[in-house]
Amino acid sequence: MSIIEDHIRALNDESPRVRQVAASALGRMADPRAVEPLIEALGDEDVMVRQAAASALGSIGDSRAIEPLAEALKDEDWGVRWQAAPALGSIGDSRAIEPLTEALKDEEGMVRRQAAWALGRLSDSRTTEKLTDLASKDEDRWVREAAAEALGRIGDPRAVDRLIKALEDEHYGVRWRAAQALGRIGDPRAVGSLTDRAREDESEAVREVAAEALERLGAG
Repeated sequence: MSIIEDHIRALNDESPRVRQVAASALGRMADPRAVEPLIEALGDEDVMVRQAAASALGSIGDSRAIEPLAEALKDEDWGVRWQAAPALGSIGDSRAIEPLTEALKDEEGMVRRQAAWALGRLSDSRTTEKLTDLASKDEDRWVREAAAEALGRIGDPRAVDRLIKALEDEHYGVRWRAAQALGRIGDPRAVGSLTDRAREDESEAVREVAAEALERLGAG
């Protein structure tokens, strides 16, 4: 029996810890033979096993896992949802857009953050409006950062006004991500606000990235 088969068999072990370790190991091996057994493990009674299975499916990157991972975004445990979101982003299938967009409304900030990150990986302009709301309004600064970064990856000019607003965020990390995103989008409407950040922001990191964004815009 091969190592892969040993780990697949271990997904049915009576010990939750053994099942968790097996799922994680299968993710590192990234063998497509493990996809269906790991999909079954998404329904395991143990939370840690479900988390490990979701993460492993993202590492393997097989599109067969899209619908099961989308269902895992509804898991009662936020940790499972937290693992399912980036797994969907890693697979890179457009079928994940709708469930990930819905996950932007999750009650847990960490899940919203991962959903935003995943949507940035998918880079689809259909998600621009939802992400711009998060970038400027979400109560969690980490979610606002992730949304701003995702908008930069997507590159939709419709996000420019909200990203300019995000340059005034109280947290330097959000301002940094917003400046970076505006540089990637390359819209001249951002020149004035980026110039202000490059000259006056209290954070050296923000000043530097704003200056880099201005260079990309040809205004540095």
